[in-house]
Amino acid sequence: MQRAVLLNTFLLQGSIARLKDNGLSIVYSCKGIIFVQRRGYKKKWAKNEGSKAYTEHALIHMETFYKPVFKELWPSIRISLLTSSKYCALLNNYNSQRNSVENVLKNLGAYDAMEEATVAHSEFLKKDKQQGIVENSSLPLETFLDFPERISKKELEDSKDCLSNSEEEEEEEIESIVGKNTSLYDFIPTKRVYSEKEILHKQIADTSTFDEGLYEVPVKVIQEQTPGLPNQMKFFVFDKGDVSNFPSPKMKRGNVLGYYLMDAASLLPVIALDIQEGDSVLDLCAAPGGKSLAILQTLQTENLTCNDESYSRLGRLRDILHWYVGSVPPSVTISKKDGRFFREPLYDKILVDVPCNTDRHVLISEDNNLFKPGRMEERLALPTEQKELLVSGVQSCRPGGTVVYSTCTLSPAQNDGVIQATMEYLWKETDIDAVVVDMSYIRPIFKNIFSFFPRTKYGQLIIPTLSSNFGPMYICKIKRLK
Repeated sequence: MQRAVLLNTFLLQGSIARLKDNGLSIVYSCKGIIFVQRRGYKKKWAKNEGSKAYTEHALIHMETFYKPVFKELWPSIRISLLTSSKYCALLNNYNSQRNSVENVLKNLGAYDAMEEATVAHSEFLKKDKQQGIVENSSLPLETFLDFPERISKKELEDSKDCLSNSEEEEEEEIESIVGKNTSLYDFIPTKRVYSEKEILHKQIADTSTFDEGLYEVPVKVIQEQTPGLPNQMKFFVFDKGDVSNFPSPKMKRGNVLGYYLMDAASLLPVIALDIQEGDSVLDLCAAPGGKSLAILQTLQTENLTCNDESYSRLGRLRDILHWYVGSVPPSVTISKKDGRFFREPLYDKILVDVPCNTDRHVLISEDNNLFKPGRMEERLALPTEQKELLVSGVQSCRPGGTVVYSTCTLSPAQNDGVIQATMEYLWKETDIDAVVVDMSYIRPIFKNIFSFFPRTKYGQLIIPTLSSNFGPMYICKIKRLK
């Protein structure tokens, strides 16, 4: 059906005219009223790129930037991302009928993944001992470090002054040749003018790829003694290849829910924190609350701060605490604050689970999709926001403490790229010394549950596969020295 625009005019009855501006043409006039229709309207709308589904935009982006990174693994990852993800059941230690809930999960055919991981952990430690690998955690950290010498602020300012002086001398020399009132653009022809679209494509490429060669400061990676596993945490999964689903937990009168359904890969950042009794813990981007609940399931910390800047997401976190703990425990502090403004070193362990591309969500849901054209600037700003959040996490960590950075995306720029950018910023702009901790030990410990990508630079990346459709989840551990 063609659209018409009704224009009120004072033209005489029966007059005919044409209006060419904006592609409008007058069809006919009758009694001073002119009917105008837009020519080619349907055709233009059909060709509009914005008519594509947001999920289709997301898939095109991943084909462009993920496929060259994952190569032969990409077809399996791609189809897995487009398939329903696999969940685990995190057992709730705050449920008074915990043992009966555990039996129900076992009767469903699921098994305790932490029990299996504990056995693999013991075997891994035995193997290290047999090979004569020295546990180095007791040695001074300086033994493993060879940082480049920092440039003092005075030296930096002097170098900038020298640079500005040389620039002034160069400008004076040019002025003596071409004259002060002559535009230099008359003598420097423009080689190429980039269109707005080309500039946008370049910006997308820059924020979607990780080029290690662009950075000046090398990142130090150290090995530490393999940490233990949280004994009190239990989560149940089905065997590889088993796509069975857990039923939704039900609330029984006078009790809390028995288990929490979540992607099992989301538990690895909490396990990597290695929370010890008495640790002060900060979950910098806590909402909607799954990882905060997992931290509480370790039964180790008596001081947990859950922070998020969104009222609605914090409401979801409070609901989870109500359903699984009964209320907000006295040991938990809920904070509404932009995570980038945390600065005081008050915490022993910090989880920085940042906003990211959310690969699964953007491929299956149009709702709140990050690849909506109107959210382009927000998406392009993600690596910068992630770096700022991680910097704040390190600054909020006590010397000797650890920070775990995590995302749920395959993007190299938002994973290893953010680690590299953060470490370089800390070295250049602060007095903080920090190192990346090698976490390769989690691969043999959890190899029967997750699939790992073997070619990451600093962290560990769980990739989804059809037989083990968990993730994606990137994890990197940073230790603050001073």
